[in-house]
Amino acid sequence: MTHPSSHALAGIAFLLLGSTSALAADAQAFGDRLKQLSAESDMPINFTAAESDGDNVILKGVTLGAGPEAGAVGDVTFQNVTGSTAAGWQVEAIPFEDFKKIEDGKEATVSGMAISGLQLAGSEGESTLPGGTPIFFDEASVDSVAISDQGKQLFSLSGTQWTNAVESGSGTITSSFNLGDFTLDFAAMPADETTKAMQDVGYPQIAGNGSVEMNWDPKKGELSLSPFDLSVKDAGDFSFSYQINGYTPSFVQSLQQIQAQMAADPAGASNSGMAIIGLVSQLSLASLEIGFTDSSLTNKLLDYYAKKNGQTREQLIDQLIGTLPPMLAMLQNPDFQGTVTTAVSTFLKDPQSLTISVDPDAPVAATQIIGAAMGAPQTLPQVLQLEVTANEQ
Repeated sequence: MTHPSSHALAGIAFLLLGSTSALAADAQAFGDRLKQLSAESDMPINFTAAESDGDNVILKGVTLGAGPEAGAVGDVTFQNVTGSTAAGWQVEAIPFEDFKKIEDGKEATVSGMAISGLQLAGSEGESTLPGGTPIFFDEASVDSVAISDQGKQLFSLSGTQWTNAVESGSGTITSSFNLGDFTLDFAAMPADETTKAMQDVGYPQIAGNGSVEMNWDPKKGELSLSPFDLSVKDAGDFSFSYQINGYTPSFVQSLQQIQAQMAADPAGASNSGMAIIGLVSQLSLASLEIGFTDSSLTNKLLDYYAKKNGQTREQLIDQLIGTLPPMLAMLQNPDFQGTVTTAVSTFLKDPQSLTISVDPDAPVAATQIIGAAMGAPQTLPQVLQLEVTANEQ
């Protein structure tokens, strides 16, 4: 007779084997869902195998991108994975291994890259993630990126961070992106027209930082950038902000569908183009501002091009100002032409700041902007309440 304990051991072994198989199937299901949603979001992710290790999922041979330009990432561990394809997946954290690649004396390194709070939408019904997005995460960060050639550092970036937060009441998504601090050494790069020009202008190296905050209210369809700031040491500060209305989850989904159709059928691009125009008609522009505050870039560029043209800086400034009236004449708007010419002239003669702003009394439909630009361009400054000002800090 078989001892009862042998039956118990066989049963335990069967359960263990069964649970291992289920976990492996879950790992594959998670990987397949991630691959599907990333492709739909135009961020292709591929892998060679999926394995489970307790509550963790390990995707082997991960690559980012499609075709020959896909970048190899290697094995990636997704910590504390829960959920299902039908209901959606949640991942506590994804710590990436430090990356280093050396080829022909060039070295690229990436360290401290991680993502936390990753969520994948379920396949049943519409996405319940913020804004109806297919993929959402709480935070992504990279400690440092460096590129060198023959031991000389060409580029560095440190302290990059992206965070997403959702207001409990309105559902507004606030995304904050800090580019971090960056440096570029043109003197250490292989000599070409660009690197030589940068050094001749007076920038053998540049250093700076950047940041942006974006707010999206999916219910109202309001998307705002407030603002994108890029600061370059001893050059200047660039800023860009806007607010667009009509940017709803349904708009995003329709746009993704059109993009997928264009990728699947490039020959039908003209039909897709008409669909995009129809989709854009749902948008309106509430405000826009582009600004530049100078801290020596303009004077250096004027000196560089004056020397290159065999002119004095004053002669070059006069020449640049003289080209504006003919360029702006096509607008057939003398008042706006005079405003722009005055602002540019003021800035070039005393570079401090230059601002282009759009601030209409009410949001202007995209179709109205397109129609005015094609049929009556002289009305655009009034339609958009477009202003160009200089040295008003």
